[in-house]
Amino acid sequence: MSDADSEVWVTCDRVVLRRPRPDDLDAYVRLHTDPRTYAHSPASMPTPERCGQRLADDLSDWEQHNLGYAAVIDRAAGEVIGWAGLRHKDSDASALNLYYRLAHDRLGVGLGREISRAVVAWAAEHRPKALVTAMVDTVNEASLRTAAAAGLTQVGTRLLKDEPDGEPMAYFEAPTVGVAKPETIDSPLRDALLGLWVDVNDAGGSVGFLPEAPRDQVATALETHLDDVRADRSLLCLLRGPGGKLRGFGFWEHSRGFPYTHVAGLKRLMVDPAAHGRNLGRILLGGMVAIARQDLPWVELLRLDYRDGLGLGDFYARAGWAEVGRVPRGLRLSATDYRDDVAMARRVDGGPLRPKGNIARERA
Repeated sequence: MSDADSEVWVTCDRVVLRRPRPDDLDAYVRLHTDPRTYAHSPASMPTPERCGQRLADDLSDWEQHNLGYAAVIDRAAGEVIGWAGLRHKDSDASALNLYYRLAHDRLGVGLGREISRAVVAWAAEHRPKALVTAMVDTVNEASLRTAAAAGLTQVGTRLLKDEPDGEPMAYFEAPTVGVAKPETIDSPLRDALLGLWVDVNDAGGSVGFLPEAPRDQVATALETHLDDVRADRSLLCLLRGPGGKLRGFGFWEHSRGFPYTHVAGLKRLMVDPAAHGRNLGRILLGGMVAIARQDLPWVELLRLDYRDGLGLGDFYARAGWAEVGRVPRGLRLSATDYRDDVAMARRVDGGPLRPKGNIARERA
């Protein structure tokens, strides 16, 4: 199956999620009537007749919202191996339920984690006003870990709407990304930003300093960024957990003047190192692209620079960024530690980057 297929919704390393089709019914029934995939909740396994109605509902969701549960396709084999996606909740149109179910022989190899992380990051960029949630059987340890790895936090338990007499399920919510207006940047927020920056720096993050840099130096750099926010030269974007705790932040520098008025630069993207591996970086990055679309409508191109050696190129590439320049040994961190200075870019609308070429040569 080609990634260029117009039905493809989300692309992962090993699978793609595509819009459902009526001819998916056989695969849908086969997957959803396998009792091995309902070991933790056998009573919720649908009948073949109910599967037909569910697939019809999925088709309707995509027609109405251009979003819903999708077929999971193995990229190598081209076959349906699961069902996953996001659906608007009946009782709350501002919330999206995360769901995935895989064929029994595809469990235990990290596909659920891969899919869930990609889908939650997609929602941060393309449905920023919706809260992503999930409900998981409390005895399903694998799914509980998957929800956490996708960036969600358990905030309590709830009963399924159609199973009021069932067992309470673990209820998860995703973090949110928003803009900090200049007037809201008070001392507590400034302290939280500084504390997070120091923690990320000391953990080895590429955020402008070497580990154990003096706190006052980091504070000075932070204040420079905040001055730009107050002067409307930058946007401060905050990643907050369900309880409001600061989990990450970054800046869009957007006022560089001619001929860069259509460009915004990503600066100081960082997330809490205590939550390493929790998908927070992808959620923050996706949310920041959504903010660029909404709050910087004149911006068409996004740019960033990073130092190599930390796997950041792969991280940004998964979010649609492309490498556009590299200076070998362009950065010297110490007398013996040289790193490449790498530039990446992406279009705000997610379209492909195409070189314009040399105008003088084109006119010749």
